Amino acid sequence: MSDDGKKDNANRRPLDTTHMQEKLKGDYFPQDFEGFLDDDIRNFFDALLNETGQKKSDIIRKANLSRTYGYQLMEGRRRGKRDYYLLIALAMSLDLKTTQRMLSVTKCGALHPLIKRDAAVIFALNHGYDSLKTYEFMCSLGLQPLDDGAENE
Repeated sequence: MSDDGKKDNANRRPLDTTHMQEKLKGDYFPQDFEGFLDDDIRNFFDALLNETGQKKSDIIRKANLSRTYGYQLMEGRRRGKRDYYLLIALAMSLDLKTTQRMLSVTKCGALHPLIKRDAAVIFALNHGYDSLKTYEFMCSLGLQPLDDGAENE
């Protein structure tokens, strides 16, 4: 806590749910629920970028996402389709555990190994595939590849 009684966000780890768990024990549902999640998305990506030494611009380019939209996704200003976050995970070379955590905080739903398309993405993540190799791999299996939104531009 800081001197003015507010929780110091700098000391909170990204996706640390303890603060929200405490709020949910209270008498009223938190009014700042959405803002809390937006902060977590931004903090999550900022922490990952600091940890890995990568730049947002490089990740967005590797994920083949629109520059503006990619920044909005990683800053929590917009919510994207699950495929966009999976492309970001591949571009960042994230492991499965971190990818699942990202999907959770972005409210996109975890990858499930019993769904063939999800299993292919899990395989790609486990083997360090980039976006292009994942695209080719999924096509070779007759699966719908990850959508980067390029057809909408």
